[in-house]
Amino acid sequence: MTERRRPLIVVSGVAFVEGGPLTILREAVAGARTFEGADFRFLVADAGDWEADGHVGFVGFPHARRSYLRRLFTEYVRFPALSRRWGPDAWLSLHDTTPPVRVRRQAVYCQNPLPVWKPTLTDLRLHPFEVVRAKVYGLVYRAFARRNDLVVAQLPWFARFVGALMHVPEDRLLVVTPEPVAVVDGPAGTSSLRGERASLECFYPCLPRVFKNAEEAIDLCDRPGVRLTLTMTGEENAYAAHVRERARGLQVRMAGVLSHADVLATMADADVVIVPSRLETFGLPIQEAMALDRVVVLPVRPWTVEIAAAYPKAHFYRTREEGRAIIEELAAGGTPQGGRPVSVPAAVEQVLGFPGLYERLLA
Repeated sequence: MTERRRPLIVVSGVAFVEGGPLTILREAVAGARTFEGADFRFLVADAGDWEADGHVGFVGFPHARRSYLRRLFTEYVRFPALSRRWGPDAWLSLHDTTPPVRVRRQAVYCQNPLPVWKPTLTDLRLHPFEVVRAKVYGLVYRAFARRNDLVVAQLPWFARFVGALMHVPEDRLLVVTPEPVAVVDGPAGTSSLRGERASLECFYPCLPRVFKNAEEAIDLCDRPGVRLTLTMTGEENAYAAHVRERARGLQVRMAGVLSHADVLATMADADVVIVPSRLETFGLPIQEAMALDRVVVLPVRPWTVEIAAAYPKAHFYRTREEGRAIIEELAAGGTPQGGRPVSVPAAVEQVLGFPGLYERLLA
């Protein structure tokens, strides 16, 4: 009697090589290694960066990242051809696009919030490519979207947004709640507010992209006795140069790109983590700051409220004046007062981590 083969799940993530997206890919791979109900084939930028094991393999597509057009060609031409050759049982696309593959069950993991963004004229001047990409991304999200059996996001507000954008019914929406952040490669938090320090140490780990809104972090910390660290040099692009100019003469350290371990070490040593980003789908720095027991200062936005409304060391502001008042109170050694936003649970199906997603995908 012929032994029935195990199901094959293909996971495509050819564009994920840095930052939060790379973290998502790592979590997907880690979840696959612990999921024994299927074999996995990951489509990545460089297969040499990953270690295959008995049921988890990797195929490299190094050309896919050389331009956005090559990436779309890979998604819409090469992937369908591979699906016909391999005959997978399920296909999970990690980067928002829905390739027209031949497969029994298909899902798209929506992690890029660009379609939510409402860019300003200043954004257009500083980062025109990003503004154009935001407009294109709305079209990319919609292309072939109804082929998906599941549309996946990390937070309910974003699942609802992309569901409406794609015209996908709510019963196909799924929130994958990440495993609780475990800071295993960074030190335990040791800072206490000010202590013997001459200044309040604030930290914002961010890429030099215009919607990261680093200028707001600078504005909040623009007072005596407060120092801010940013993870850019000011030389990466026009937006980074704009941030560097805004920080000139102030107590702002432009630290440049840090390894994940160094980000965690800097975060653990900081008194306050500020995350004023105008766009996030999950907010990993917020999660990591909470895992390190840091004070976090956040604007009131859908993702910040869903992530941190119940965290006792989170302080929320609605205007920059409120944000500056919070930093001033913290620098003085006090405890900021004010209302705390309430996170309302959303009626969207949720599973825990990628193993839960894989099980749901094969159902």
